Amino acid sequence: GTATAGDSGTATAGDSGTATAGDRGEIRIRWWNGARYRLAVGYVGEDGIEASVAYKCTNTGKLVRV
Repeated sequence: GTATAGDSGTATAGDSGTATAGDRGEIRIRWWNGARYRLAVGYVGEDGIEASVAYKCTNTGKLVRV
């Protein structure tokens, strides 16, 4: 799935999904680690996560730009 949220919003996408959030927002993407589902969480303005940029999750749980 694909999820988009505005300023101060939260975008949540399922396994293999992409997510985008606005200023002060949060991104969550569910991923499978081989044994169970986990959540990769990123906060706009921290750890290189930018507003209005789409991210996907790698198979190690890292959020990367699409």
